[in-house]
Amino acid sequence: MATQIGFFDTIQMENLYTPSKNHSQHQQPGSTSKVRVIIRVRPFLPHEISSKNSNPISCISLLNSESVPSGDEVTVHLKDPETSRNECYKLDAFFGQEDKNVSEIFQREVSPLIPGIFEGYNATVFAYGATGSGKTYTMQGSDELPGLMSLSMSNILSTCERTGSTVSISYYEVYLDRCYDLLELKEQEFLVWEDKDGHVHLKGLAQVEVNSMSSFHEIFSCALQRRKVARTGLNDVSSRSHGVLVITISTPSRDSVGKMITGKLNLIDLAGNEDNRRTCNDGIRLQESAKINLSLFALSNVIYALNNGMSRIPYRESKLTRILQDSLGGTNRALMVACLNPGEYQESVHTVSLAARSRHISNSVSSAQKNTTPMVKVDMEAKLRAWLESKGKTKSAKIKSAQRIVGLRSPFNGRTPSSVNSTMKLSANLDAKLVSSQSISNCKQRIPCVEGGNLFNNGGYVDPSMQVSTDFQTNVHITILDP
Repeated sequence: MATQIGFFDTIQMENLYTPSKNHSQHQQPGSTSKVRVIIRVRPFLPHEISSKNSNPISCISLLNSESVPSGDEVTVHLKDPETSRNECYKLDAFFGQEDKNVSEIFQREVSPLIPGIFEGYNATVFAYGATGSGKTYTMQGSDELPGLMSLSMSNILSTCERTGSTVSISYYEVYLDRCYDLLELKEQEFLVWEDKDGHVHLKGLAQVEVNSMSSFHEIFSCALQRRKVARTGLNDVSSRSHGVLVITISTPSRDSVGKMITGKLNLIDLAGNEDNRRTCNDGIRLQESAKINLSLFALSNVIYALNNGMSRIPYRESKLTRILQDSLGGTNRALMVACLNPGEYQESVHTVSLAARSRHISNSVSSAQKNTTPMVKVDMEAKLRAWLESKGKTKSAKIKSAQRIVGLRSPFNGRTPSSVNSTMKLSANLDAKLVSSQSISNCKQRIPCVEGGNLFNNGGYVDPSMQVSTDFQTNVHITILDP
């Protein structure tokens, strides 16, 4: 939620970062963990500096940086240099334009998550932002300045030497809303599905065991070459898919011999949302951009639904939101790195506003080692039977309804259904025969009297009323004896 704050106490961000609290080392199994959101502002690029006459002005600053105590939230101020528009948002931490801010992010934000993975917890770190905001650089880095993926892997491997754990990695991309395994030599699509407990699984995704940083770089560099990238109007090397690195750690259990504890660290490089009026995309680039924007729109819908406590969370609107299901409102500890371009005000507002809403999402963190919460079994057959009986759609409900009707019409209350049915049949037969006799009598009584001779009685005169009365007595006598 944005809060308007005045211009006083505003400073330009140069080599600034805010310390973070130790937010994940002492959480208990089954505790609640908020999605932690931090800001990373990339430096101005050389061509951006030259276009601004070597004096570019950042639209992003930090309020009251000197008075921010350790562990508290920070207030980020966004101001458009060309207009008077400005907004302020409260987030968890802020990292300015210094070149080494990625290593600072790892030391203060990502490193505290790693010990929990060896205890069976899962964690997710994902970079979000507009195209050209430095997301891929934050996650992958360069040869001189490694990114969060390489730094995390180095830390995990050094810990494995002390604990005897094993490490394996998977790397895949979500391209045009389809998931492809990048560790395979040939392009291979795999499926995303959920088990009965609602946990997301990736069926057919390859895993490769890693023992050293050299083997990791060899495997990871080959996989990176298979990821879809292209040139656009805003970025020379634009990611056309969401890239996900999964680091799986298996640690021997201290409680039982032969049992392994498994934890995962998901490092996600999201593709940036694009304005096609500026990127001038067409053809396949336009299709890629449409899918990217659609998946990020689905992500914003999920965040909105979680913040408003809606009963239905639209995780299934895209593959991206299904993959992030455990990270947003699920069981993973989550860290969002919102990447900003200091020269783009509108894009920064869009990114920070979504990031600020993500801070209110709570995850129910649980350990795979101590995840013994009993599942409540629901008898769906009994619930369906009760519902049908309430609607009167079952056989027993119909019999009960018939009993109520018979109880109102006859004195035979409390009888079994068979006796009630036989009584109803006898009563119906008697009613039908009496009605038939009365209809015959009424019909014959309405025969008009005709004066004159009877052709079938030798011309003699017969009183028609006497004939009808005789026939009626005969018919009544026969009707009574018939039962």
